[in-house]
Amino acid sequence: MKRRTTRQMVRVLSDIRRSANCRALRAAAVIREMELAEIEAEEEERESRDTAREEAWDKPSWRTS
Repeated sequence: MKRRTTRQMVRVLSDIRRSANCRALRAAAVIREMELAEIEAEEEERESRDTAREEAWDKPSWRTS
């Protein structure tokens, strides 16, 4: 095994911590994106239902009383 200086070991440990932090931040960002996509999908579904309901009310009735 190659001998490393203290400075090299500190740099390696710093890189490991930074990469762990970056992974955690990326994971949190991905989770948030998934939540936002789910919310947007629900809103679009709700809007499409509302639009369909409005279109049904706007159609003329062929029945006569």
